[in-house]
Amino acid sequence: MITTRPSRAQILQVAADLAQKFAARAAQHDAEGSFPHENYADLRASGYPLLTVPAALGGWGATLYEAVLAQEQLAMGDGSTALAVGMHVQTIGAAAESRPWANAMFPYLCAEIAARGALVNSCATEPELGSPSHGGAPKTTAQRDGDGWIIHGHKTFASLSPELDYFIITAAFTAEDGTPQVGRFLVARQPAIRIEPTWDSLGMRATGSHDLYLEGARAPLAALLSAAPISVADPNKPTVNAWFVLIVCAVYLGVAAAAQRTALHYAQSRVPTALGKPIATLESIQRRLGEGELALQAGRAMLYHTAARWDSDPEGRAALTDALIACKLSVTNAAIQVVGHAMRAVGGASMTHRLPLERYYRDVQAGLFHPPSDDNGLAALGRLALAQHATDSDAPRD
Repeated sequence: MITTRPSRAQILQVAADLAQKFAARAAQHDAEGSFPHENYADLRASGYPLLTVPAALGGWGATLYEAVLAQEQLAMGDGSTALAVGMHVQTIGAAAESRPWANAMFPYLCAEIAARGALVNSCATEPELGSPSHGGAPKTTAQRDGDGWIIHGHKTFASLSPELDYFIITAAFTAEDGTPQVGRFLVARQPAIRIEPTWDSLGMRATGSHDLYLEGARAPLAALLSAAPISVADPNKPTVNAWFVLIVCAVYLGVAAAAQRTALHYAQSRVPTALGKPIATLESIQRRLGEGELALQAGRAMLYHTAARWDSDPEGRAALTDALIACKLSVTNAAIQVVGHAMRAVGGASMTHRLPLERYYRDVQAGLFHPPSDDNGLAALGRLALAQHATDSDAPRD
């Protein structure tokens, strides 16, 4: 386990070593829809939960660009594990960068991660509310009770839930002045949090994205991390969490890279008797693999460039909304294209469980459903472009 601030090369080596272990288990957990607890034992032992914890608080202090590289590498071994632990990575990374929490809970949580590899995820989606990015009030409620809070509610898509040590819960509550608010609460794992194993999906089957029931869960007063008035999201002002979007993109690109690697190996080793040489020598196969490589390289270029821009220009981050949306839409769709080309190059064998391509195919489809979706993202990009054009047109001319 690395205990000091590692170099980028060391971070990527840890991710590569973990990916190799995960790859050996991925098919079985996918087939069973089971949760890979052993993967998280390996993650904790390696120190990987420290990836985005600030170095000053005992972590590895990875930048967004470094976290993207590590998550892509991890996903080449198992997309489900990379996506699930990616929720921890992006939650800590975003909090470390902006420090939006109103009290000392962030240093406390980082100490827990350093001490025992604690894992955290933000659980906000609900059956009636849908994605919190659309605005509205959650049905989950928090009430003051002496020196703490009591929380009741139901959350969905609680990825990593079988291994989470802490849950960041969005809940409606009444402020001291009587105004209705939505708060984010850091809640430790406890018997009053029930996990219902509902996750049975087409792809990303081992993320443990089950339903979460808070049945009188308790948290101290200091657990209220932030609060804001209940409001409806303004579609003309899209808000995009760079850490969430780019970490998600990295995972799906990693799955795509694994598919491309599988197709390359198959093409070089498959020797039909009628041909007498590897199918990699056929121009039709080379072109198909080239299509996949083109999509993969384009996705990587966009993802890496966007992450590097985010890291290098803190003052300019507010102007990167369009770039983040474009990156999410482009990269997740590129991942689907890469896997599709890989399957066409391999042929019918890609449909069998003998190769992991059919799993990669199912896994990358999930990228479409993380916010922003293609439809919402394209509309937002159009509005942003129109607004920028109007601003440019109104600018004085010489």
